[in-house]
Amino acid sequence: MLSLFRQWTDQVLGRGHAAITVPVMDGAMKPNRALDEAQVLAEVPGLCDLATDGRRVLVAAGSAVLEWDGRQLRPLFDVEAPLSAIALNGAGEVAVALAGREVRVMREQGGAWSAAARLERVAGAPLVGVNALSWDSRGRLLVTEGSRQRPPQEWCHDLMTLGRTGRLLRWTPGEADAERLAEGLSHAFGALEVGDQTWVSESWAHRVRRAGGPARAEAVSGELVGYPSRMAAADGGGAWVSCFVCRSQLVEFVLREHGYRRRMLAEVDPRYWIAPALSSGKSFLEPLQGAGVKQMGVLKPWAPPRSYGLVLRLEPDGRITRSLHSQVDGHHHGVTAVAQAGPALYVASQGAGRLLRLDPEGKEVA
Repeated sequence: MLSLFRQWTDQVLGRGHAAITVPVMDGAMKPNRALDEAQVLAEVPGLCDLATDGRRVLVAAGSAVLEWDGRQLRPLFDVEAPLSAIALNGAGEVAVALAGREVRVMREQGGAWSAAARLERVAGAPLVGVNALSWDSRGRLLVTEGSRQRPPQEWCHDLMTLGRTGRLLRWTPGEADAERLAEGLSHAFGALEVGDQTWVSESWAHRVRRAGGPARAEAVSGELVGYPSRMAAADGGGAWVSCFVCRSQLVEFVLREHGYRRRMLAEVDPRYWIAPALSSGKSFLEPLQGAGVKQMGVLKPWAPPRSYGLVLRLEPDGRITRSLHSQVDGHHHGVTAVAQAGPALYVASQGAGRLLRLDPEGKEVA
């Protein structure tokens, strides 16, 4: 009863969950052009995800797994469906998710790759929206399913329908079923073992949280300025967190105006919804082309974002100590994955279809 009263007063007063304010980018979040000034290693059509074991860097693009050999991307193997996630462990095993519906562990023998284990159902129900994979220290796979109703490419539909069916799974390859660590998440999108904890990104709740154990449901870092997604281990502890787009007051407002939102979903082409996107500026029909977005025909870097590029550095205690940006007028938006190998940070800009490399400390990477 008390929670219902609080929800009602929040809606009347525009506070709490009903507020449309977004955090200010300041301090460690101060905008920069680190992602736009990063080295472009390759143009990669269908770029989706990255994986590393600390030495090798693998790329998932379309239905192919590629490896960066220091000069170019060379093919490793292909599968029969578009990839939606990839992970690499120290033994050279590559875990891939096929169209969100199957998790497959691939091993190389005699130059040929074959499936060593598969997961297609959990508790008797088929997988639908697997969007991220990560190996833990005990050889198990952490699997996030953004939605149990929609495939990974329909993430925007899940946001605009206020989806809360995401979950975090843990699977030991070879076993017939997986353990459910967390359910009812607002679009789970990325998980990582950090010390003795398991972190999971909850995109529509704008937070990275702990899963399982006594700290269940406790936020590691909340009220983020963007929608967090896949994570990668960072040197010195903690994690790099990719945010595939930033929040805006207009989108927050639309999410709370249920009548308008339902009509928009029913009557407007999804390409032109008032919603986040991995890239923008390609059509004059897109929303947010007026008002503060352009002034005298020039797109301003501080304009309200429809698409944006952002990577956060989270310390083990959840503090944000560094951020890497591609601002509104930049070119490397829709960052969906990061991977650190040695001093280099590899970044997947899915919106631009580019593989990037930079040193997060600002030094030149050989």
